[in-house]
Amino acid sequence: MNNICITQVKTSLGDTGNFNSTERNEKHRQAYSRVLQLKKLNLIQSETRIETPDKDIDEAELPLREHYYRDTIKRSATIFKVAQEEMGRYQTEWHWKFFFEFLFYHIMFYNLFGPFMVIFFWKWPGMPLMINMRFLKHHPQFYFQLLLWMGSLAGGYWYVFDNRNIITFTEILFTQFALLIRAVVIAAKYATLSKERIKLYKSQVLSEEVFTFDLMMWDWRLQTPKVLFLEQLRFLKRRELDPDFYKIDFLCQPHIKTLRQVIQVEVGFYSEWLEQQEESQVAPIIDNTFNCFFIFGYLVNSYQKIHTPGGFSKYVVLQSLILSLTPCLLRLQYFCEIEVGAVDIIRIIVNVLTTFQGFFGSFVFLQIGLYDLQRKFYILDQCCYMLNIKEQKYSSGKKLLPTINFNNPITLQAWSMLRGMAFDYGRTYDFRIQGFYSLIFIGWIFLFLFGIGVLLDFIQIDYFQITLLSEMLVILTGFIGYYLWHGAKLNEYYETFDILLEDVRNMYVDMLRKKEQYFILNLDVTNAIHKKFVFLLKSQARSVETITQYINVIIEEIDDAIRQLNYDERHTPFKIYGIRITLNFLQSLVVAVCTLVGYAVQQRMQNVDVACLKN
Repeated sequence: MNNICITQVKTSLGDTGNFNSTERNEKHRQAYSRVLQLKKLNLIQSETRIETPDKDIDEAELPLREHYYRDTIKRSATIFKVAQEEMGRYQTEWHWKFFFEFLFYHIMFYNLFGPFMVIFFWKWPGMPLMINMRFLKHHPQFYFQLLLWMGSLAGGYWYVFDNRNIITFTEILFTQFALLIRAVVIAAKYATLSKERIKLYKSQVLSEEVFTFDLMMWDWRLQTPKVLFLEQLRFLKRRELDPDFYKIDFLCQPHIKTLRQVIQVEVGFYSEWLEQQEESQVAPIIDNTFNCFFIFGYLVNSYQKIHTPGGFSKYVVLQSLILSLTPCLLRLQYFCEIEVGAVDIIRIIVNVLTTFQGFFGSFVFLQIGLYDLQRKFYILDQCCYMLNIKEQKYSSGKKLLPTINFNNPITLQAWSMLRGMAFDYGRTYDFRIQGFYSLIFIGWIFLFLFGIGVLLDFIQIDYFQITLLSEMLVILTGFIGYYLWHGAKLNEYYETFDILLEDVRNMYVDMLRKKEQYFILNLDVTNAIHKKFVFLLKSQARSVETITQYINVIIEEIDDAIRQLNYDERHTPFKIYGIRITLNFLQSLVVAVCTLVGYAVQQRMQNVDVACLKN
């Protein structure tokens, strides 16, 4: 830091001397003249103020500065804590304590107190948490939740004083169900945060960036550079893998367009993280090998360009509109027969909007789960392309990268890491989504058994209630069935990769078995792929003994990749309630559901026939 020179001037009468203003001004002019002379001689700097960047300000200097700097340092310290926690959090967690705690908060807000709950909770858990949950802040999310509370009031509590049934008790329960699953969605997000993160929420008012990253999931939905880096780093930490081996070599030079797109990939925090690790290689291409941080980011960006995140939104909007408008459409004739005032119309509109927003906020979360699985399929298909030595096409898209160089053992390790990354990517978000789907599945079982009870005539409900129940069952069945089918399809990739690795292994075993023909007699190789690898091996090693040792090393690496694949298949498949989801399991589940429904319908028809005969 530059030295700061301060010129002091004392009067001849001392500090306590008295002199008139003319003498004082004269002394000041003399002191200023001496300062100017020293500046001309370059004995002191032209400026005695030093412009220090905000991030470099020492806290000891704060008494010398305005309050703006205190706010800046406090905000920087908070952001630093958040960044450190994000970098260090790599284990996926589900905390039932946090789930029920935040479920309680949101049920209290939506159904009872609304923004007035801060009166009861300002001391514990504290105002910072109330503000971070957007229970009290000038923010769009606050007004969105305020509308949900007003809809709960207009529909629920007004029912006690309404004698005309403008909004029926069934509609109130329907709206409360929408608000409940909305609260479950939010609580599931908090349940996957670490204990350190929850402490930050309860102790400090966090920035908008932290709120959107944790709860709104915009970064995950748009796959920002921050997400691309953090999720890959967390996977490497979970598996205790060395990032130095996270580099891949291709058999052929990628196309110039592919190279340009890989180089343009942004991986947020990557440079800062490497600086902390005392690394210097931050380029996408290092010694003719490609940095897999950029390769994986390139594959994710390619999927995001083809399949925009909002592609499913129109279906979610349609489903939410159907569920929210159905109660009014079924009672349209009743509204025409009575006199409906302006207040009644406002109540109906608010109730419809509340139901719509409750279902839409929940269904969007379900849709993100399906979108994430389809992204996994896209990346896993590209991993298949990189391993494939035969002409084959996969349904998700065209081949974006060349086949990897199997002659490089480090590349085989990198491909195995890339394959594991494709399965594991977004595990923190998968925990939230699987937790929510698991809870929704419990609700679906309850509704399904309730519907069976209606078919068997054990439960008596009217046509209005049957219609709402049927719509809810159909939509939830569609979401859950589609999600489970995607999960079963994800588990099928383990077998696909096992077959591809065996094909590559058999190619090298064939070279080893025919090494005399290939490397001594130099016979022509009929298989074009084999011919390419024989040529590469000849160029890398001259003697047959060296080639034999080299092939054995490659076969060992392939065997290791197969062992790692089998380990992942046994320990980390797609599961629900600890049950591995397969196509055979889904077929058995569909047969069981159809059998139960068929039996209930048959019993209902028999009861109808018996009643007709009695009459």
